[in-house]
Amino acid sequence: MLQVLPHPGGGGETYVRALSRIDGYRSECMYLAQHARPSNSVAALLRGVLAVQRRARPHSLLHVHGEVAGALCLPSLVTRASVVTLHGLHLLRRLDGLRKAVAETSLRLVVRAASRTICVSHDEYADVLEVVGARCARRVATIRNGVEPAASPSPSERAAARTELAIDSRTTVGVFVAALDETKDPLTPARAALQVARTVGGLTLLMAGEGPMRPQLEQVASQHGGTAVRVLGHRDDVRRVLVAADFFVLSSRREGLSFALLEAMSLGLPAVVSDAPGNPEAVADAGIVVPFGDVAGFAAAFARLRGDERERRVLAERSRERVNREFRADQMLRRTRELYDEILREHERR
Repeated sequence: MLQVLPHPGGGGETYVRALSRIDGYRSECMYLAQHARPSNSVAALLRGVLAVQRRARPHSLLHVHGEVAGALCLPSLVTRASVVTLHGLHLLRRLDGLRKAVAETSLRLVVRAASRTICVSHDEYADVLEVVGARCARRVATIRNGVEPAASPSPSERAAARTELAIDSRTTVGVFVAALDETKDPLTPARAALQVARTVGGLTLLMAGEGPMRPQLEQVASQHGGTAVRVLGHRDDVRRVLVAADFFVLSSRREGLSFALLEAMSLGLPAVVSDAPGNPEAVADAGIVVPFGDVAGFAAAFARLRGDERERRVLAERSRERVNREFRADQMLRRTRELYDEILREHERR
């Protein structure tokens, strides 16, 4: 099987690594471009598309990730057994007017060309059917993202993580783990944490990640003595950072179904999330949902969790239970394997 990603990194790569564990299927992975940049040239993308056509020939199945990559790979999708996973409809959801109409046409072509299209959340499935119509429903499947159950941190592991990060036992800690870019909107929770620090205190927001908004974020973080918001940069030890925290923060403008959020919930972290599609579906009653970009709303949620340890414990238990019930990796892999098998059987009959 050939897995085609638009570029390295992000949730798509996490997803592909998980799929590589499906029994009976051996995966090869390639990228259409080597960087997640708007400046990728047309020539570079065309070379990537031609490489997909060439490299897909000996493979039984082609799996393309993202609506843009799907549109670029249309000739390959239509001529072989193929799957597209949409991962959040980031193009369609950010456009309007004529550009949105073009994106809708592109999505219809992708769904008709691919043997199946996977939506990673119920919200995404509803948005896709609204565009492609109920007559294409058989070609679209919902297989929600899932993660491996996480071992609960011991008191000693938590204490060591907080000591390493110079956090005392009286401080309530939120953690943000995401790219520092416009889609993830890191400035809103940072400004909210500053509000809480100035009014009630006792809160630190750790922000792990890299991206183009880091200089702006560091400028915000420098306020209030640099203690309310701490920019950690890229971390290879994300579990270590999560273990030190009391709640998780995801302020994104758009999501498919965030692996980082599910992993944090599996560790027993209550979540404060934006109302972007996919986020409320993930947390349900195991977290707090705030309108996107609402600094005051995030600040109120932070203050609420900071001041109520009992609520944090209740939400922590709900988070673990919800991930273990609804968002397990074995469920995702089993359903994806069944879909692969079904597609290959249909392709052989044809």
